Amino acid sequence: MTPDPVTVRADQPVATATAVLRDNRFRSVPVVDGEGKMVGQFGIQALLSLILPKAAIGDDGLSNLGYLNDDLADLQRRLAEEHDQPVGDHAEAVGPVLHPDTAISQVVVHLTESRNNLPVVEEGTGKLLGMVSYWDIVGRLLGGE
Repeated sequence: MTPDPVTVRADQPVATATAVLRDNRFRSVPVVDGEGKMVGQFGIQALLSLILPKAAIGDDGLSNLGYLNDDLADLQRRLAEEHDQPVGDHAEAVGPVLHPDTAISQVVVHLTESRNNLPVVEEGTGKLLGMVSYWDIVGRLLGGE
């Protein structure tokens, strides 16, 4: 586990979360409340969803947007319109969640199924303790920390 991971607070703006993703080349970042409780994750998919027309998002969304003549400036404008919104409004549900006593074999199963870093939270409080990545597991398998 990587303790004390980089996080964003739910009340921080989307612009802050976007900068964290970009600057660290993260696929997602944990979103926590003021007490450090995990409330979700904000990732690349959520970010990219902000620049699409609402009609294109969701299970019933349009699959062909070829009729749109949006250029980079249009997409940048859409993103700028969301920059000041609280990132917590766009956080995606987290699953599965690990606990400090989760068996390593179960962690590996969850990693292969989710294909994302997994949060480790304190039972009862939901406080984020750390994140487990593929590299955490590989490092341990190869004898490192």
